[in-house]
Amino acid sequence: MSNTIVLTSDRNYIWGVWLLIVSMRKNSMNEPVLIQGVGYTESDIAILKQFADVTVLNKTGSSSRNLCCSKPDAMLLPDTDYVTWADCDAIFFGNCSRYLTADPNHIHVEMRAMKENAGVFAHIYEAGDTYGGIPAKILDTWREDINENTEPAIHTCCTSCFISLHRSHRDLLEKWRDQMQKVLPDDDTGVCNKSSFAYFQTDESVLNSVLCFSRDAIPPTDNFMLDKDPDAFFIHFAYQPKPWQMWNMYSIKHFDKTIELVEWALAQGYKTPGPIPISLQRKYRTLNHLLAYFGKNWVRAKKVLRRLGAFKQ
Repeated sequence: MSNTIVLTSDRNYIWGVWLLIVSMRKNSMNEPVLIQGVGYTESDIAILKQFADVTVLNKTGSSSRNLCCSKPDAMLLPDTDYVTWADCDAIFFGNCSRYLTADPNHIHVEMRAMKENAGVFAHIYEAGDTYGGIPAKILDTWREDINENTEPAIHTCCTSCFISLHRSHRDLLEKWRDQMQKVLPDDDTGVCNKSSFAYFQTDESVLNSVLCFSRDAIPPTDNFMLDKDPDAFFIHFAYQPKPWQMWNMYSIKHFDKTIELVEWALAQGYKTPGPIPISLQRKYRTLNHLLAYFGKNWVRAKKVLRRLGAFKQ
C-alpha cells in the first residue's frame, strides 16, 4: 500500500512545510511528500528538496481564491494507492504512518463532536435546530447546490486540516473541486468568508456539503485515528499566530516538541528556510512562554495595522 502526503503553501508558510517534513523524517515516516508551492524561489525549493523523496511543484493558474481552496487539486496529483492531505501549520509527533489511512471505503477525516459543532454554528442556529447538528437552513442551501441526494449522510461536520482517502475516490475530489468553483467567489476571502452563512468555512464548508448530499461521497471513518495514541498523533496549530511567528496559549504546550524538531534537523545537517526565529529557539523558552499570553493581541494589532496600510504580510 503506497501513500503520498500532499501540502500546499506560499512563502509565508515555508517554515510550516519545513517543520512538517522534519517531523515526518525524524519519526521515520518515509511517505513521499508532494508540495504545491506558490511563489517559491529556487532557494525555497532546494531547502525542501534536501529531504528524501520530496517533490515541489510551483503552482500555476489564474484562480485568485485562497490557497485552502486548492486542496482537491493537489490531492488529485499523486498516483499512489492513497493520498493524504495535511495542513502545513501542523506536525506529527511520533511515527503516525499506520494511522494515516483507513480502509478504501471510507474517508479518514476528523468529525467534530456535537459540542464542538455547536460552537461552530452557534450564531446560525434557529428554533427547531438540533443543538450540535448542522443548521437546517445551511442543509437546505447545500442540498439545493449539490442537487443530488435529499437526505444528509452526515450529521456533524468534518474538519479539513487532515484528509486521507483511496485513489479510487478521485470522483469525490473532483466533485469537491468543481463545487468550490461553483459556489465560492473567485477571490481571496481568506480561510473564512464571513459574508457567506452557508460557506463561511470556504473549502471545509464545501467538503461537508459534498459529504452530506453528493452521490460521489463516501462515509467518514467512525474514529479519527490520529489523536488516540499518546506516542503518535497529529498536532495542528490551528490558530494565529503560527509557531514560527509567535506562540499563543493554545499552541505553547507543544513548544518542546517543536523545538526538538529544529534541533534534530540541525544536528542532521539540514538547512533551515532562513535565520531561526526567536520563537523556535530553546534558549528563549521562558520568553516565548511569556509572549504566548499576548499572541491573540499581536494578531489583532497586525490586522489593524494591515487595514491602515502600515503592515504587510
